[in-house]
Amino acid sequence: MLERLGLRVPNNHTRRAIFAATVDRGTYRAGFAQVFSIVEEYLALINYGEISEDDLEDSDTEGNENFYENGDDLLHDLESPLEEENDDPDNDPFMAGDPPLINEATANDQVPQVPFPSTSQASRRATMRGLVWKVKKIVLNSDQTAFHGDTTYPPELKDEATTGTPYSIFSHFITSEIVQRIVEESNLYSVQKNVTKPLNLSETELRKFMAILIYMSVIKYPNVRLYWSNTVGFQLIKDIMTVNRFETIRRFLHFNNNEKHLPKEHPQHDRLHKIRPIISHLNEKFALVPMEQKLSIDEQMCATKVAHFMKQYLPNKPHKWGFKLYVMCSVKGYAHKFEIYTGQENERLPDEPDFGPVGNVVVRLARGVPRHINHIIYFDNFYTSVPFKLKLKLKISLFK
Repeated sequence: MLERLGLRVPNNHTRRAIFAATVDRGTYRAGFAQVFSIVEEYLALINYGEISEDDLEDSDTEGNENFYENGDDLLHDLESPLEEENDDPDNDPFMAGDPPLINEATANDQVPQVPFPSTSQASRRATMRGLVWKVKKIVLNSDQTAFHGDTTYPPELKDEATTGTPYSIFSHFITSEIVQRIVEESNLYSVQKNVTKPLNLSETELRKFMAILIYMSVIKYPNVRLYWSNTVGFQLIKDIMTVNRFETIRRFLHFNNNEKHLPKEHPQHDRLHKIRPIISHLNEKFALVPMEQKLSIDEQMCATKVAHFMKQYLPNKPHKWGFKLYVMCSVKGYAHKFEIYTGQENERLPDEPDFGPVGNVVVRLARGVPRHINHIIYFDNFYTSVPFKLKLKLKISLFK
């Protein structure tokens, strides 16, 4: 065994250490473990330069030392009585002060045998609660894979999907009701800030404001006031609204009443209270479009440079900094439902199982998916957990 390691160790010290460990444990296994411990110590001394292999092999006392050439000699020497050693134990500093190997007072006592923990493959499988992973080819019939849903557009969307203009499609999602809601909340907020200077915003003026924002998203300037510049400005924007009026509307633009915002210590506190009506309205309108068979749930980044506590960092996204959204999309990229990550989403209905904050995202986004018509929802391992997959495997209804 020592020959395999390429190191020859003198037997006058090693033999006693091995024999002591063997008698103490009652097994040769511990003795061989001690051998490896001593060998590792010698190797460490060689690495640190305290001794060298030349010192061990070419020392002056080499002629008086006995070396083990193979494992059989070592085993035979271990089985021989210790008294056969010619060395004097009293003059050996290695054995000086060692305690007796066997306590005479307890030599006849029965020592209970403590079983070593089993490391067999069967015991490891038992600790895995009987879970065995298998490679299996899943064969599904046509009834299990065929899509039984209806992808035809409802009457209010059929004409817009075929012959509608971009403005008509935009008006389907940004309706007059939500525009009027924004006008009311903005005027209310301006009065709350200064009752003597109301905003007096109208629906037509708000639509002009949104048109300017859309135009700015296409033609980008580093400063908002440059759009009204005499040298590089755009005459179309100048004709629609003055720069002072634009900035006034932007300062008082509001979507929800601040007086209804619950404090942070309240259990129903909503971090997205200021834009909650917009999120609810858009999800309601997005859900009117029929769902295809294959859907996908993943994160999406709304890029921003603003300093905000909800801003996230996703290194694998094209835009690494911004507000993170969980979105359920179709194959064509249409978003059927979304929610903005705030760090506190773990909401679930009383009859829904709890799969943790991430697993519950799939549950919430898939609530509106019709059941039993073979929809296929794709999501990566970030949303996957063993309990979640087990529920799907057992076909337990997660949603109602």
